[in-house]
Amino acid sequence: MPIEFKEGGSGYTLGVEEELHIVDATTGELVQKIEEIMSRLPKELCEFVSYELFQSVMEIKTPTCANVAEVEKHLRELRGRVGSWAAACGASLASAGTHPFSRYRDQRVTDQERYRKVIETLRWIAQREVIFGQHVHVAVPGPEEAMIAHNRLAQQSPLLLALSANSPFWQGFDTGFESARVKIFESFPRAGLPPAFPDYEAFEGYVDLMVESGAMEDYTYCWWDVRPHPKIGTIELRVLDSQTNLQSTVALTALTQCLVAHALEEGTREPYDMHLAMENKWRASRYGMDAAFYDAEEKTTVPAREMARDLIERMKPHAQDLGCENELEGVLEIVEGGTGSQRQREVYEESGDFLDVVAFLIEGTRPALAEEQS
Repeated sequence: MPIEFKEGGSGYTLGVEEELHIVDATTGELVQKIEEIMSRLPKELCEFVSYELFQSVMEIKTPTCANVAEVEKHLRELRGRVGSWAAACGASLASAGTHPFSRYRDQRVTDQERYRKVIETLRWIAQREVIFGQHVHVAVPGPEEAMIAHNRLAQQSPLLLALSANSPFWQGFDTGFESARVKIFESFPRAGLPPAFPDYEAFEGYVDLMVESGAMEDYTYCWWDVRPHPKIGTIELRVLDSQTNLQSTVALTALTQCLVAHALEEGTREPYDMHLAMENKWRASRYGMDAAFYDAEEKTTVPAREMARDLIERMKPHAQDLGCENELEGVLEIVEGGTGSQRQREVYEESGDFLDVVAFLIEGTRPALAEEQS
């Protein structure tokens, strides 16, 4: 059955979603306060804040933005204002791919039909899913352009994950991974790297098969690292860990927008090499920016930092066209200054106390401090 794709235009407009921790202001534990916070929010804020699977998780989301600077403006305001309302409820907001020590078995499910059904169907797999990601939507002109962007973003997902890695700790221990979040989420059905679709018709055929088989109700139950979002006319990047520092959120948004613009200008329609991308993604989740990725075209292994620097250089013309040169340069700050995971480990190694890590995340998530750190 055809899936109508809403035309997104040619301006590469943007929308960004951030999944945030709601933590107790004293203990640092995840706390079940989404209902209380939502009940207090002013009406004009409510449309930009959403529930998630658990009551200790909150999503903030921008409206459609013309450029990356608008994304930063809205996220800065949302982090600040929603954070103030959370504080009035005795809670703080923190941003990272996982919470360092709270237990998933202590979290309560949000009382909505979709979430109840997910838990009923997936049980322990969904009960563990106390994780936090950044999603970037980029508008594309039509369905075939969406598939071009789909394949090229999937191809770049390992490097994007390495840059965003911000989840070294889980359930009170160091996992040894730079992004434990993606390994937890990959246990979901229809998660991880997406199929290498040759065209939009193949995507529609996949969705038809899954719906007919009773696996899902619609394409929004495809929880891939990258997916077309026909209802709103975008390609959606979902592989990123949530970022503590707003500057990093904005930098990764700029890189995503540039990659989509580059993909459509280049127009390469071949599906990506899913098998190679899976191997490179494993390296990214384990080693982050210390990973080395295999480049099949050059038949060589390339350090992640070198690959990132080269990619930023290639994206500069697109950044100039899109007006996000300064924001794109922020990716180099991640390359040179370290990822969120590296910074979390530095805090823990200094004190040996996960509560200090949570305090670091709370402070870094506050927009004023994020601005100072940038």
